[in-house]
Amino acid sequence: MVEQQVGRTTTIGIDYVGNHTYHQPVNNNSVNAYNANGAPGFPTLGTTAPNPNFAQVTQIYTGATSNYNGVVLTATRRSTLLTLQFNYTYSHALDEISNGGFDGFSNNSVNPTNPNPALLRQNYGNSDYDTRNYISSSYVFNLPYYGGPKILTKGWQIAGTVFHSTGLPFTFTDSPTAALFANYGSTPQPELFAQQTVPHLPGKCSGSNIENLATGTGHQCSAALDVTTATDFGQQERNQVFGPSYTDTDMSVYKIFDIPRYETAHLKLGVQFFNLLNHPNFAQPAHELGDGAVNGLISATVNPPTSILGSFLGGDASPRLIQLKANISF
Repeated sequence: MVEQQVGRTTTIGIDYVGNHTYHQPVNNNSVNAYNANGAPGFPTLGTTAPNPNFAQVTQIYTGATSNYNGVVLTATRRSTLLTLQFNYTYSHALDEISNGGFDGFSNNSVNPTNPNPALLRQNYGNSDYDTRNYISSSYVFNLPYYGGPKILTKGWQIAGTVFHSTGLPFTFTDSPTAALFANYGSTPQPELFAQQTVPHLPGKCSGSNIENLATGTGHQCSAALDVTTATDFGQQERNQVFGPSYTDTDMSVYKIFDIPRYETAHLKLGVQFFNLLNHPNFAQPAHELGDGAVNGLISATVNPPTSILGSFLGGDASPRLIQLKANISF
């Protein structure tokens, strides 16, 4: 890490973070799969079970690898009036299987863990949680006192956070073809990579590529993608399309009152704004051929990781929320 002070109150730094892991767990539940219905074009998958004495067989072994490289830029300012922390990360994470295939990550849980049960390396690509650009910032601004009645003009404070990240990757999948195989994939819907018949897939699904499923208006983020019945494994690289980015900013405004006779005690009253700009953040598009006409369409928003509604309660915390707050410190 390299760090440099700029003036009396500010420092900037740059840091490189990289790692390579091996012997990661792999959960392959298709080692006894076979092409039971004669789907054309799958020479690596036999027409009879490798071991007819068993049905579906799951193999857990330590054969996967991963790579991560990231550069972190940091700026920090600390003064009486302003405390500011800014971080920017550019990174790239790659692996053959994320979380070992045991627990799907976010909306990527439908991605096949190992579409070709005989060749794990064919699954190497962007990690399910590959976030290429990430910005986080926090600030606390203490308004200076310029005069007037202190009970009204002194002790005001504004604080907040800003977060932005580019979208997570996903893979277009094909469950109708996967359903032709026996002992293949997870239940209730086994999947494999959809057939790619155009030179390049669209790299990003932006916020403008939204369709209102009630009115039928909008655009498909997969409009440039022509997917048909798959003919073999490996016709589409894993996690090469990225979904919408995520942006959120929260802000708090406080008035701090001194408590008489207690030098270090204070009463803080204020209001907190969650998702201050009421900015919608969109979910991943439908990316399964079995979804039919809605394939490639975005139809939902996502909640922030935490909110005043708590976690895992099912409440919609995506719009702007306002909370009144009071606390005493001593």
